[in-house]
Amino acid sequence: MDLPRIEALMLRVMLSLTVLGAVSTLATWRTQVALAFVVGASLGILNFRWLWRTGKVLMEVQTGRVPRKTIFLIVLRYPLVLGALLVLYYTGWLRPLPVVAGLLVPGLSLLLVSLLLLHEELHRKQTA
Repeated sequence: MDLPRIEALMLRVMLSLTVLGAVSTLATWRTQVALAFVVGASLGILNFRWLWRTGKVLMEVQTGRVPRKTIFLIVLRYPLVLGALLVLYYTGWLRPLPVVAGLLVPGLSLLLVSLLLLHEELHRKQTA
């Protein structure tokens, strides 16, 4: 599997987990908890996209200089996520625990896609 297909698969899995988490949260708790989960997952997916694009740019750089935009996004990524979490926490708009749970969506997606790719590779080797 090539990198663009893996990226597309990762995004589909992340969006699926976000919808699944939001729907199951709505079924068991309040709307505010589901919204907090979706906000956290959105921040996590945005963070993943920034990391993916940064890695892509760094692999494609032919010169010894990294573009300023890439450096800016690397430096800005964590303060933006931390700032968003602090705003949500101190304003009390959303509960922090579901937001943090949503932030874990990209990590779970990475684990699931890795297991899927491992399964495909093992299955391919067994049939060969």
